[in-house]
Amino acid sequence: MKNKSIIITLIILVLVSTAVMAQDSKIVETTKSLTDDISINELITGTLTPIRDVNIPAQIGGVADQVNVEIGDKIDQGTDLIKIDDEGLLIQKRQAQASLDSARANYNEMKNGATTEELARVRAAYENAKASLESAETNLELMEEIYNNRRTLEQQLVNTEQQLENAKQNLNQAEINYNQAKKDYQRSKNLYADQVISEREFDNSESSFENAEISLKQAKTSLAVAEKNYQLAKETYNNPTELKQQLENARSQVNSARTNLKVAKANLEEAERGPRAERLQAGLASVKQAEASLAQIEDQLTKTKITAPFSGLINLVNVDAGEMIASGQTVINLIKTDQLYAEIDVTAATASAIKKGDRVEVKAETMQYYIEGEVSNISPAADSSSRTFLVKIKIANENQKLRGGMFADVKITKGKSGSAVVVPIDSIINLNSDNPYLFVVEAGKAVRKDLKIGIKTNNRVEVLAGLNAAESVIIRGQSNLEAGQEVEVRN
Repeated sequence: MKNKSIIITLIILVLVSTAVMAQDSKIVETTKSLTDDISINELITGTLTPIRDVNIPAQIGGVADQVNVEIGDKIDQGTDLIKIDDEGLLIQKRQAQASLDSARANYNEMKNGATTEELARVRAAYENAKASLESAETNLELMEEIYNNRRTLEQQLVNTEQQLENAKQNLNQAEINYNQAKKDYQRSKNLYADQVISEREFDNSESSFENAEISLKQAKTSLAVAEKNYQLAKETYNNPTELKQQLENARSQVNSARTNLKVAKANLEEAERGPRAERLQAGLASVKQAEASLAQIEDQLTKTKITAPFSGLINLVNVDAGEMIASGQTVINLIKTDQLYAEIDVTAATASAIKKGDRVEVKAETMQYYIEGEVSNISPAADSSSRTFLVKIKIANENQKLRGGMFADVKITKGKSGSAVVVPIDSIINLNSDNPYLFVVEAGKAVRKDLKIGIKTNNRVEVLAGLNAAESVIIRGQSNLEAGQEVEVRN
């Protein structure tokens, strides 16, 4: 009986000890730390743009004679795009060539000196120039007299035009007053019939209506008179057609005659005394000026043909054949799309994490996979409104399936480490503090590991120091765990 009691007591002690041990150990879940590549990727949506996008302007104005391309055409460098009518320039070229020939002839004549016949001819030219000036001055005096008298007619035209405008305004106001008086009269008539207002009130309304009707007739009559007076003044004013232009032409003729006389006089003096060095230099300068004028017109002629500065696609044609083109007007938008830019706006942190030449991954909205691109441009300053930085990534588009304006996702690696010790982010305690740590299981007990961490992603952390690969890292149950505490692993 005594032995039986001892055995029962021992069993109880064992059970109590087991319960206490079970109570001291903690159930945890673990995983192995491993060596792996880890990186931080950011996905940003941007827009594809052509590698070159040029608005081609017309360098001179004129009428579009030929438009040789349409939207979507693929063209080579040097292709004729638009031809501007050059008939007027060809005429100017012939005139400039004639002026150059004349300048050269005059220069050669000055160098060689004047013969007796040439001297007589120069004297005759001088006398003719004097006579032309006298005739031009007489004509100018006559035109000025006619034009000054025309001032009165012009003032009459302005006055009658103002009277016509006033008559129109008066008629408009008379029509408004008439319509209102008519409305009031009809209303008063009904009210009077219903004995709501007195006969006197009705008479006043009727009188106002009659006065408004009279005023309307008078306004119409005044307008008719004003229109007649204006037409008469206009016809009188326009009778000497283009009088002002004639006056300007007369003045121009006087100026031209004076210039011709001055030239003729200088030619005569030079012919009488022989050519001087200064005159020869002036003649040579005239030749060079005529040569420059001819070269300028020839340059303008080359600009009547608008050609493609590079091979690409016609994205916009902004003119039709027969349409007037202004100098500087954009006529063609030419793009090059065998390469594209993926343009994205990034934050300051992302802009600092990348550099020109970095390789990134790009996927357009029509693609099922990523392709490699190269960072080609990073804006040195942030946009003033969005505070973001423009980044351009160059990608290939050899099959021309991608088009400008498409959306594209750009995957940027902001941090990367190869062959690093990596653990799940849930295993780290005090992750964002200066003293992060975790627990590993060694011989059934929790062992604290103080860490130095590197790259952090959404679910993994790089361990720079404090942990080796293939250790049993506790990922569940580490809350309130103490170093040295016994643990039971249940994965």
